[in-house]
Formats: sequence, C-alpha cells, structure tokens
Amino acid sequence: MNLIRFWFPVLVYSGIIFYVSSLESVETPQSIPHFDKVCHLAEYGLFGLLLARAISHSVTRIDRATLIICAVIGAFLYGLSDEFHQSFVPGRTTDVMDLAADTVGGLLGALTYIFIDNIITKRKD
Repeated sequence: MNLIRFWFPVLVYSGIIFYVSSLESVETPQSIPHFDKVCHLAEYGLFGLLLARAISHSVTRIDRATLIICAVIGAFLYGLSDEFHQSFVPGRTTDVMDLAADTVGGLLGALTYIFIDNIITKRKD
C-alpha cells in the first residue's frame, strides 16, 4: 500500500513532466530574463519533494543527508533523461543550464520536504 501511496504521485508527476516536454513549443514570457530556469526550478522542486517523500517512506532507516543525495541524484537523472527526450522533439532544444536548474530544483524540493517533515514531527511530540 505504501508503494502506491508514496510512489504513485512520483510516477504521475514524472508523466506530466514527460508530456510537457513532448509539446513542440512551450511559450514563456520573453520579457522576464531566465524565466524558463525559474520554471525548471519550480517543476523539479515539486519533483524533488515528491521523490524525497517517497524515498523516506520506503527506506526504514535513512539519514537526512542520504535522503537529500538520493533525491538530488533522482532529479538529476530524470532531468538528464528529460533533456535527452527533448532533443527528439521538433522545436525543442537541450540545455545544460536547464539540467542544472532541474538539479537545484530537486535539491530545494528535498530540503523543503525535510523542513515540512521536521515541523510535522515536532507537532506530534
């Protein structure tokens, strides 16, 4: 049951990322510098949060540092596969800075998960 409860959101969100990456053109405001990087940070921030949540509920004993490392590696690898996928989509390009934003977003999402989990744990005590 935990598999569905914690990993299903990761799978669904991964599918959403894949779908959006399949679109031939995604318009972002040109007047805001680097707005696309902010979008990558937000997109992979949620991915990192969901991934950290799933990992923390799947592994019985995992310290915070290992959890963060696993979530960041997961965000990096999925971002890498996303950039590779986009290289086959007409009108889309790959960008190492997008991958960097994906990875940083995954880190911020994992840190956010730990912050929220700490608050919840303290309220239980």
